[in-house]
Amino acid sequence: MNGETMHPFYFGREKRRLFGVFHRPEGTARGAVLMCPPLLHEQFRSYRFFSRIAAELAAAGLGCLRFDYFGTGDSEGEDSDFSPAECGEDIAIAAEELRRRCDGVPLILMGIRGSALLGAREARRVGACALWLWQPVTDAGRYLQTLEQRDLQERGSRYRFPLRDQIAPAAASDLMGFQLSGRFRAEWTALDASACDSDIPVAIVDSACKDWPSPSRCSYYELPAESTAWSDEVDLSGLIPVRGVRPALAALISDLPRWTAHG
Repeated sequence: MNGETMHPFYFGREKRRLFGVFHRPEGTARGAVLMCPPLLHEQFRSYRFFSRIAAELAAAGLGCLRFDYFGTGDSEGEDSDFSPAECGEDIAIAAEELRRRCDGVPLILMGIRGSALLGAREARRVGACALWLWQPVTDAGRYLQTLEQRDLQERGSRYRFPLRDQIAPAAASDLMGFQLSGRFRAEWTALDASACDSDIPVAIVDSACKDWPSPSRCSYYELPAESTAWSDEVDLSGLIPVRGVRPALAALISDLPRWTAHG
């Protein structure tokens, strides 16, 4: 993909600059998709994969903006500046930027993994016509417990720390190699899937049906298991296969009139 179709840039307000990549739609824009990223190690594990997903959507006429929350990825700020309570402001800023680049078309909010919880509470605020939730985390507390167990496992790994006889030390606020703030856990566990606006249609894109509020508003798009296993991996052991998710993407795109009717 060349520089004319994929544009990396910084945007947002002073002292809270966010990094984003805009994928320009081919032909006349049919819609715009704001891609809210997965969190912590999952963001790095899947970065290339979702770049390719954005490219496929752009080829179908959907302008896409991928961005990093403040304190994550290539956005300004340190790990300790990442705040789930403030992510809504980043989503709103990113939505405004995407609307500026794709004016006059419906906006779809895509929440990937943990961002399903972050995006769901902001959908109405940013005027989204639909939520596309990719392998959504549906229980903040359970997800945090899983990460803490994985963090302990990794710090005790002889493969990762071959010269240590004991578990590698970490600060109480550290998680999966990130030096988070002391408020992160409380802010994260306060998130609730029921905050999703029941009037906004939801697409669940996953290998298994997820329990999400207002099931009558949800549609399910199935992914093969080999295309979802990356969320259980820590190391970059290989590329996430894109070929297997194309049928689900094609179905989402085919149903676009349905998703944009709400906008």
